[in-house]
Formats: sequence, structure tokens, C-alpha cells
Amino acid sequence: MARKPLLSLADVERPRFEGIGGPDAPLPDDGIDIELPDDEGTMVDGAMLTEEDDGGVTVDFEPEEEDKGDPEDHDANLAEFMSDMDLSGLGEQLMSGVEDDKDSRGEWEATMQRGIELLGLKIEERTTPFQGACGVFDPLMAEAVIRWQAVARGELMPSMGPVNTQVVGVSTPAIEDQASRVKDWMNLYLTQLAPEYYEEFDQMLMWLPLVGSTFKKIYQDPVLGRPVARFITPENFIVSYGTSDLTTSQRYTHVTSITKKQLRLSQLAGMYRDIDLGEPQEDLDQGTPVRAAVNATQGINPGAEGSDEYRIYEVYADLDLPGFENLDNIPLPYTVSIDEESRKVLGIRRNWKQGDVAFAKRDRFVHYKFIPGLGFYGLGYAHILGNSAKTATSIRRQLIDAGTLNNFPGGLRVKGMRIEDNNLGIGPTEFREIDTGGLPIQNAIMPMPYKEPSSVSLELLKETYEGARGLANTAEIAVGEGRQDAPVGTTVALMEAATRVQSATLKRSHKALDRELKMIAELFGEFLPEAPYPFPVRGGKAAIMRKDFSDEIDVIPISDPNISSSAQRMMRAEALLRFATQQPDIHDLRAAFQQMYVEMGVDPDRIAMILPNKEPEQEAKALDPLSENQNAIVGKPLKAAEYQDHDAHIAAHAPIAENNPALQAHINEHLALKMRVQVQQMIGQPLPPAGEPLSPEIENQLAIMVAQAMQQLAPQYKAQPEQKPDPFAQVEMAKLQQRNEDSQRDADTKLQIAAMDTRSEAEDRQSKERIAAMRTEAEMVRSLPPQFNGGR
Repeated sequence: MARKPLLSLADVERPRFEGIGGPDAPLPDDGIDIELPDDEGTMVDGAMLTEEDDGGVTVDFEPEEEDKGDPEDHDANLAEFMSDMDLSGLGEQLMSGVEDDKDSRGEWEATMQRGIELLGLKIEERTTPFQGACGVFDPLMAEAVIRWQAVARGELMPSMGPVNTQVVGVSTPAIEDQASRVKDWMNLYLTQLAPEYYEEFDQMLMWLPLVGSTFKKIYQDPVLGRPVARFITPENFIVSYGTSDLTTSQRYTHVTSITKKQLRLSQLAGMYRDIDLGEPQEDLDQGTPVRAAVNATQGINPGAEGSDEYRIYEVYADLDLPGFENLDNIPLPYTVSIDEESRKVLGIRRNWKQGDVAFAKRDRFVHYKFIPGLGFYGLGYAHILGNSAKTATSIRRQLIDAGTLNNFPGGLRVKGMRIEDNNLGIGPTEFREIDTGGLPIQNAIMPMPYKEPSSVSLELLKETYEGARGLANTAEIAVGEGRQDAPVGTTVALMEAATRVQSATLKRSHKALDRELKMIAELFGEFLPEAPYPFPVRGGKAAIMRKDFSDEIDVIPISDPNISSSAQRMMRAEALLRFATQQPDIHDLRAAFQQMYVEMGVDPDRIAMILPNKEPEQEAKALDPLSENQNAIVGKPLKAAEYQDHDAHIAAHAPIAENNPALQAHINEHLALKMRVQVQQMIGQPLPPAGEPLSPEIENQLAIMVAQAMQQLAPQYKAQPEQKPDPFAQVEMAKLQQRNEDSQRDADTKLQIAAMDTRSEAEDRQSKERIAAMRTEAEMVRSLPPQFNGGR
């Protein structure tokens, strides 16, 4: 019979964020020492046996029934309300299915194990083919993994935080402020308030390119009182290899290891049934093949001292539980916790949101996939480069061993020849004595005919490298070499072609991160306090609350899935700056420079110092004629007003307006306002403000009155007759035109000379290249054996 919880975790003081609670989750060992109460008794065949202090035993044949809670409670442990027979059958059924899932991925797991070994993190001491033979691993696998991890770390996990937000629907200032609060809070949380997040994500990015699949579990931790995103290695996440994805999978399993203390705390908190599991089994086989390879690489031998941890299988499956059937007998999503050794069910909980009438399975896991495989799990470099890395390692060892044997050869000696030291090492300018028994020394000693390292093997190693790097897309990109005047589009296209595989893998990781961030935001929207929760931001404080995580705000990664490297980003920013510099009239130069500094990683405060905000444009005001003339000369804006004396202003502006287009436009503005004033005087009423919408009736009446008034005003606004040209002005214009033509001819001549120089340089360079090619060909012919070059 299950016992009533004797201790609540709420009674234990521990650091937590104010107002943030959470549902059930496995308890981590956080170092808190709790003194557990003594056992109140043991149930045997329905009777309670209690040991007394004097050594006697009290038997209670009618023990009081303990309160097991309400099975209708959404978070209740349903295992407390099921019979032992039903629980035993359920445990056997699920564990049998989990073992089948493990067997289905055996080949994939074995390849992953070999890939971990080929990383070369373990130093091997070999005795074959001779004592001290080379045991190095080729760095091909490690180079590919570390290179990808470094790029992904920089793209997905920037120092300022991985989160960005965007508004869904119509944007308003209030919605924009809400999106900014959500972004600031989540970046602060993931970079500082959850210190384990970046470290575990960094470790996950090391596993992902190697093994092809990694997993994150996102849930609300009741001990920490906040959302966590735990990294799960693929060995501890079991899914049938034939499954397409987690959403449609009917069963997947998360394997966790907990200590005896953690298990006891979970039982006392009511998370697991309070039953005896015995002692943990010693993990003599080191778990899965992947775990064995990792332990061997790290020099860990857990089987030497045994283990004090229980392995708990959290099985997420659709079940039709006895006693909890629905009317349509449709299997519903549950989470079942089972001890691996005893196969006893510790807990069963509903895996859908409370109040969800559709009983939709609640997603708690995110699958990061490197390259899609033929089944559920992805492919990593262990699968793609495994054969190449193994071949390169074998060739490298052969080359090193051949060099060792050639430099320090062994051999044979005549039996009976006396020598003080069998391993006779002779240094420079040193001569040793040996007794050859009267035989010539060349007949008494024969060195083995070891050869130097083969050039064929070296070529094979190079070809293996080239093929593997081409397959994995890990070759270096020499962006700084080549033509400096090459078009930016050409350079960007070459970079995209060279990083296409890497870009595809980063896009998959970007999509998985997007799903992870949305799940974390969903937990905040469920467990944050209703009242504003203050948190620090740059330059002050802000506040976040539960309702900020609404449907109007979408949480997305700050990384760009279309850019796979900082070099690409810099090239695009440089192209943008170049275009803005070439056409400043249609570009914002300040924004272009700001984008360049952002891509360079310059701190926002320093950018603000380098690029101060632009001064707001001065609003034009109606002024006196002299002030307007002065503003026109220095390029300040001009504005006319309806109340001004337009004829006087026009007369004041006309003498200097000939070579000032802005002042000419200002005169036309005065003419337009003068026309408006005259029309109003003639029709006897003010006109409505310009641009104001009018009803069709009023607009038609107004059009008739304005037309009648304009008939009388037309002679004033007719174009003036053309004035006769000034002969002196014509002479000056001809001289100016001649000077312009002379300057154009000089410019054309200089362009032609530059083009001729460029063609000459190109022809000279091509000639040198042809000569170099001919010399190279001649050298190759001379290096061939006589039978291939005609005996020359």
C-alpha cells in the first residue's frame, strides 16, 4: 500500500524565483541534506507491522487507510489507484516495447560508437606489429566536428542572447513594448539566470555533428522553480528507428539515472510510489555501446566500483489504462516511470494540458538532427566520415611506422657473436667494438630491408582527405585571397557554394532551436506570476508578467538561417555599405555603417558613440522675405504662408532666384497661395483646407465657383512671351559649352589610355602564365622514366 508523503519539498528552503512554480519532474541532486523520518511500519498481507524500541513488533490487522489523493486531480500519480497486477502487466508490456526500439537502432548505434573512438581523444599504446608501434588517430574526424561546433556556437548562441521576437498581426506601440520586454527577459534568463543553459547547449553542439541526433527536454523544474532545457544524449533517448518524428510516434523513452537519495526524495514528494526497489544493480557492462565508448575515451571505468544509481525509464506512450478508460476506448497520452531492474511502475501521469478536451500530447522534447538519415535518427560525421577517418588513420600509422623502422632498423646477427648490448645504439663520431668470431662484419650482421615511407601511401592519404572534406564540406575558404576588385555578388556566391552542406545543417539546428525557444516561452506563459516580475535591463529595470507571453508575440532565434558564417554576414554588410556609398541619395549611409558595425560585433554603446543620432530636420517656417533669401542661400528649407503679402515676397525673391532652384520653387508656392487667396475673395467665402475630403455635392458646387473665378484670373497666370536672347549671354554660353567639350575629350583620352594599359597588363600576365605552364610541362616530361619520354 502506498504511504502518505511524509515530507513536502515546499517545506525545504531553497533558492527560487519569486512566484514561479512547476509540475512534476525528476529531481536533481542539489546538495540539500534532509533528515528523513523513521519508517512507521511495513505492510504484510494487509497487516501493518511496527517495530518497537524494546525489540518487539506490533501487528495492526486493520490499519487506517491512508489518503492517496484524488484520481481526478490532473497531476495525480495514477499508479497509486491501480492494482499491482495491472501495473505489473503494464510495466512488462512497455519494457518489452522499449527493448524492441533499442534493437531497431543497433546498427546506427554501433556506427556512432566507432565514430567516437575515431575522434582520437584516447592515446593508444600498441604492441603490434611491433612494440611501440604508432597508435595515433588521424585528426580528420575531430577537425570536422570541432570546426562545425565552433561555427554553430557563434551563430546560434551569441553572447547577447539567442532570442528575438516579432509581432504577429497589427503592430502597435504597446505591442512593440511587450515584444521588447519578452526579448530582454528571455535573453537575460538564458544567459544569466539559467547558468546551465549555455554550457549544456555548447556540449550538445559537440555531440550533434558527431552522432547526428541530440535531444533537449524542456520542462518546469519543481526544485529550481523555473523552466529548464536539459541536454539528452541519443543513447538515453530511445525511439523506434522506423518512426518518422516525435509528434506522430506512439512511444518514445527517456532514460534517466537517479541516486538513492533522489529516488527517496521523489517518493516522499509523492512523485513516485513508495515501494522498495532493492539495491541498484552494478553497471558492469557500462550501459550502451555509446556510453562504453565515451567512458573509454575519458578513462572512466564505472564497473570497477559498481553504481549507486537507479535507471528509470520514462516512457511516453498512448495507453488505454485499466480503470481510466474513456467512452470511445481511445488510447490517451501518458508518462509512465519504470525501474529498469525490477520493472516496477513508479508513476503514471497524464501527458496533456489540463482542460484540453482533445487530449493532445504535450511535447516536452526537441530533436536536433544534423543530416536526415534513413530512419528516425540523423546521420553525423561518425556515419559519413567513419570509413574515411578509419582509412586515413590506417595509412597515417603505416607511414609513421615505416619511418620509424627505416630510421631505427632491426636485423639478424650470426649466432655466437658476442655483443654487450643487443640494442646497440651508435651516436655520431662513435665507434663500438663487437666480436664477430672472425667473420667479416657484413657477413655477421644483416639489417632487415625496411623501406622508406611510400609516396603512394602519401598520395592515398591526400586523396582520402580531399574526398572526405568534399563530402563533409569542411574545406577552408580563402576569402582574403584572389582579386580584391572581384564583384561582391561573385564572392558571396562562391562562399555559399562552398558552405552549402554546412548551411543546410545550421538551418535544421535553427529550426529546432526555434521550437525549443517557443516551448520555453510557453512555460513562462504558464508559470510566471500574474503580477509584474522586475528584472534588470541595460540602463535600468523592466518588468515581465505572465500575460506578456501572448499570441501576439512570436519568439524566434536571433540567428539568420540563410547565413551560415560570420564571413558571409560581413560580405553582405560590406556590399550594402558599398552600394550605399555609391548611391547616397537613395540610401541611409548611417544605417549602412551601423549594420557593418553590428556584423563586426561592436558593442551597441560603442556604436552609439561612433555614430551619434542624426539631428532632427528643422521644420520650415514662414519668415520675412530677407530671412527667406538668407535661408535659400545656405540651403535651409523655405515655406510660404497664406497670410503673407505674396507680391512683395515674389518681388524680393526674384532678383536672386535665377540660379537658386529652391527659391524658384518658393516663388511658385507664393503664386499658388496668391491664387487661392484671390479665388476666396472672388467667391466670397473661405475654401476648405487642402486635402480635406468633401461630399460629392459640395465638391461639385465648389468646382463651379472656382471655375468662374479662374476665368477672370486666367490672364494674370498666363505664360509670359519669350524674351529676345541677349547676344552677350549667347557668347558666354558658347564659351562655356566649348570648355565642357574640351574637358570631356580629355577625360575620354585618359580612359582610353587606362584601358590600353589594362589590356597590356592582362596580355603580359597571360604570356607569363603560358611560359610558366610550358616550363612546368617540360619539367614533368624530364621527370618521367625513359620509357615514357622517348628515352630522353
